[in-house]
Amino acid sequence: MSEITDIQWADTTVNPFMGCGGCELFPSPGIVLEAIDRAVADTGDPIDSRAIYKELINEAYAKILNPKPGHKNAVNTTNIWHLRELFLAQVKRDLGREAEAAAGKAIRQSITCYAATLHLNRGLNLLKPDYQGKKGYSPIFESLTKFEGRSMEAARLNDLLGMTHPETPWKNGLPRLIFVSDMGDALSRKADFPFLKSDLMTAITSDEGTRHIWLWLTKRPGHMAEFAEEIGGFPENVCAMTTLTGSDDESLKRLADLKKVKAHMRGLSIEPLWERIPPAKLNLKGIDWVILGGESGSGMEFTRPFSLEWAEELRDHCRKQCVAFFMKQLGRNPARNGAVFRLADPHGGEWNEWPDKALKIREFPPAFHRYRKAEIEHLSKLRPVRQPKVKKMSGDSEDLTVTPEDKAEFKRQHKIVETGVKAFWQVGQALAVIKTRDLWRAGGHKSWDAYCSSVAGMSRGHAHRLMGAAGFLEIVKTSPRGDVLPIMEAQVRPLLRLPEPEQQVAAWGMAVERAEGSQPTATQVREVVTEIMHPDGEVTKPSSRGQRRGELVLKLKEAVTKRQSWEQVEKLLAELETLI
Repeated sequence: MSEITDIQWADTTVNPFMGCGGCELFPSPGIVLEAIDRAVADTGDPIDSRAIYKELINEAYAKILNPKPGHKNAVNTTNIWHLRELFLAQVKRDLGREAEAAAGKAIRQSITCYAATLHLNRGLNLLKPDYQGKKGYSPIFESLTKFEGRSMEAARLNDLLGMTHPETPWKNGLPRLIFVSDMGDALSRKADFPFLKSDLMTAITSDEGTRHIWLWLTKRPGHMAEFAEEIGGFPENVCAMTTLTGSDDESLKRLADLKKVKAHMRGLSIEPLWERIPPAKLNLKGIDWVILGGESGSGMEFTRPFSLEWAEELRDHCRKQCVAFFMKQLGRNPARNGAVFRLADPHGGEWNEWPDKALKIREFPPAFHRYRKAEIEHLSKLRPVRQPKVKKMSGDSEDLTVTPEDKAEFKRQHKIVETGVKAFWQVGQALAVIKTRDLWRAGGHKSWDAYCSSVAGMSRGHAHRLMGAAGFLEIVKTSPRGDVLPIMEAQVRPLLRLPEPEQQVAAWGMAVERAEGSQPTATQVREVVTEIMHPDGEVTKPSSRGQRRGELVLKLKEAVTKRQSWEQVEKLLAELETLI
């Protein structure tokens, strides 16, 4: 349970079940493998991805001494994701870089579920057999795990009726909005109906639970209709909801099934929208609410564009049908007239930076406002929103207050910092051009060393590290790990100890996973590289600086004697320079 959520249309999230039976955002292994085979075949070579994955999975599983229940010796979607780097490395060896890129893109565009990604990073992994998985998550996303008591814990949260906040004005005055099942689908199996009745529905209909509005989202509205029928219909504080991603038959069937649910309120979450839905296909009779959003998923290269024209068309359609419209986010790749543009927020959910003011609409159904209307009092207490964690200053007795002005100033200054941090690769690229083409001569410098020294006293060794980091970034940007890129040279430095670019990219991917999908520290990258270079765990104690200088001098003598290339000699000189 999360008492405060960043999801714009809710205050709180709760999951009586973690995990899901699968959907178009987390498809069955057969669908993923078919997408891989089709993508690779388009490059000119046939492939049997299932056979390759089966061999890799058998090999990984055989190394586990004490398998846990979630360690499956099977080609499931979780194992496809976890072993993708090994799979792609083999595809590259057998069929080349183009086939590898096609296969990687197919995987990233097939598995896009946010909840699944969190589970994949925090659940069990065949390649990390000793990792226990994070408490509170399903061992693997396909395996539904129930958590008794969470729903009642959410029901007992304090009442928000009448509260306001300047950052979320669209929720002003409403009761607490509790999103059910943001990390899975509690209605994946009919066999779980008894638990949902005794746990979730007991919480919703309790004295505490009736203070809140519960927003129950499922991709199986047919199951929801059967469940609602068994309990005699949902109470008036439940909004029955389902997800659409396009105008295909499966999505439109969900809409038809949702209309069969006995509920006072019904809503559609059209997120992520992958294609235009013609208004003629979207009959909103019996629907009270439409939430719309673009895809934020798998890095810029793998995320589908979200056309603002689609959003405007659905907005107008909702107005004609008298349905509340909630524009949640523009996604990672919003587009106008076919041209993609960038926003600072990778999800496109910060509406203050949206270029189109006419899309700044976040409405709730009238039924939400009518619920408990007679009890509403205008309270001075602010509605809770997620705030950045602020550490206490030494000696202070109270936490520092973060004002809207502070946030605005932080955004301005952070943009400057972010620009400077990310510039390391541009510096590396520029240095490579200046060195390769001897452009330092045009600047009046006597030598490459003299030029490096003139740039803020930069050593030749540091210049070479920057060039190496820039080269790595160019490679990793086109790899399946291109959604999380290094932001400083220190993160890349350990990777350059590995001889092959493929090893460097694989190591970076492992470090990202170790950081749970976010930026790994330089220490985490170094640890991964050490594990790769020393799989037996035996790490030779590093030589002293004096010993290393002596070793490099001998290598230089050997390079000169054997008339090795100037690049090899220069590399040794750069290493020696860092030790002097």
